[in-house]
Amino acid sequence: MKFLKALGILLAAIALIMLMSYWAAGRARPALDADVRDKLLADGVAYSFLDLPQGTVHYRLEGPEDGRLVVLVHGFATPSVIWAEYMKPLTDAGYRVLAFDNFGRGLSDRPDTIYDADLFDAQLTGLLDELGINRRIDIVGYSMGGAIVTVFTARHPERVRSMTLIAPAGLGKLSNARTDMMMRPLIGDWIVRLFGTKLFYAAAADEAKNIPNSGPLLAAVNRQLQYRGYGDALLSTMRHYPLETADPYYATVGASSLPVLAIWGEADDVVPYQHSERLMELVPQAQLRSYPGMGHTIGVADPKLVGGLILRFLGEQEARLTSPGAGGKPRGPLARMESRRCASCGIDPAEEN
Repeated sequence: MKFLKALGILLAAIALIMLMSYWAAGRARPALDADVRDKLLADGVAYSFLDLPQGTVHYRLEGPEDGRLVVLVHGFATPSVIWAEYMKPLTDAGYRVLAFDNFGRGLSDRPDTIYDADLFDAQLTGLLDELGINRRIDIVGYSMGGAIVTVFTARHPERVRSMTLIAPAGLGKLSNARTDMMMRPLIGDWIVRLFGTKLFYAAAADEAKNIPNSGPLLAAVNRQLQYRGYGDALLSTMRHYPLETADPYYATVGASSLPVLAIWGEADDVVPYQHSERLMELVPQAQLRSYPGMGHTIGVADPKLVGGLILRFLGEQEARLTSPGAGGKPRGPLARMESRRCASCGIDPAEEN
């Protein structure tokens, strides 16, 4: 009995220590409030902020006001800074470009809520509405952003002109031993609160090894880690967002005539390239461009390549809509382009210059 009593006291003490450390870790970082945002703006670190019912959104909107709007949606953990190299080429080509930080990431709020498909759909819808954008958009999504734009397009097809997916999530199994541990109640919350900053930064630094001039990206990743709620937001996303089960939304897009471009690195070990087969089953009208030897960071590691593909795709949509086909009617949807498993996949180097 004495042993059991002592064991009970020890377990209770451990539980109390874990609870106190969990609470303390959650309060250790500053909140991302109005004063912080004002300083970020004054320091030239932030662009613009807009208040939505769910929280405040950090966004960047540039380019000619009368240009076709391209909306760029980032992925699971890295903020919208990933689109920095895309802004000038797109705006120089005459497009108006909107990039923003998803809730829980970057310099957007980390609302205390469930991070599911409804939250991110409401954020994107609300942002467009508050900015007075009532015309159809060309939308681009990277990784989890691919799932976000697919959900948005499936739910609001009247608002989308074309969709580009870069290594999109939502099409199959992503979990590994580390994420499986985090998915467990209580222990996962404790791990993220106490060790999440180091874990998430280490993961970003590991991916950044394949990215030229990764300094600005890692600085932005580190900055978002400094504010309260980032780890909790990512954990809630892992538990509630359809990161592996967005098939119905892809199928809805596939049943439409919407033009879709997909770009994938064949060495992707985060969102496996094998998922492209499922994508093509669900969205048969998609054009698929794949690149041997390139991984999940394809969009950041080679923005010239990926940006060139996006610009070409957008130009093809504009030509299709404005050029008459047979009988004077607008041309139909673009033909499907299968992935080519060879060293010369994608844009020919001569065509990039």
